[in-house]
Amino acid sequence: MNYTEADLYPLLIEYLGTEYNLKCDRINEKFSKKGKGENGNKWLHPDIVALQAVTEDWNSLVKTCVQSGDAKMAYLWSFEVKKQISRSTVRQYFFQAVSNSSWANYGYLVSASIPDDGTMNELRMLSALHGIGLIILKTDNVIDSQIMIPAAFRAEVDWCSVNRLVEENVDMRLFIQKVASYYKSGLLQKTGWSNDLLKVESN
Repeated sequence: MNYTEADLYPLLIEYLGTEYNLKCDRINEKFSKKGKGENGNKWLHPDIVALQAVTEDWNSLVKTCVQSGDAKMAYLWSFEVKKQISRSTVRQYFFQAVSNSSWANYGYLVSASIPDDGTMNELRMLSALHGIGLIILKTDNVIDSQIMIPAAFRAEVDWCSVNRLVEENVDMRLFIQKVASYYKSGLLQKTGWSNDLLKVESN
């Protein structure tokens, strides 16, 4: 099958939900404001964002302690998706991921195809410098996808960058509303994620 980049989004969401129990949302740049001009929001939006609910299955007493202290209840992930990364595009695509995903605890560049032409060596070098990880997405069997280069953990979310995204894009605003609800109540919203749309479409 000749995949488009858009075809890869649900595959990535399925993989992240199944393997890492992440709650994902698609961020559609078409829903962003246009007031900053043609390139005002260039490289601002990740393709997919996700919430990792650290305390979801914890005892309620422990949850209360975490909520009242400084411990982390959740980690935020961000993903930039490409059909193929090659020697001619590797730096452009990597720094696009740096630009739109470095605000998160974990930022990833995702691709369905990377030729054996030295591109991986370049990605390893760039990742060591900037902390963006790499996921290879297997379109024929998504569960065989894997993290080839783990992202460097960022202890604190860059909330200033998140605020810019929220102000510009309604999808990001809805995602952060769900994150805020989880931080406030300790209860993870069970529906309304992009993961749920996949379940509906498969039925």
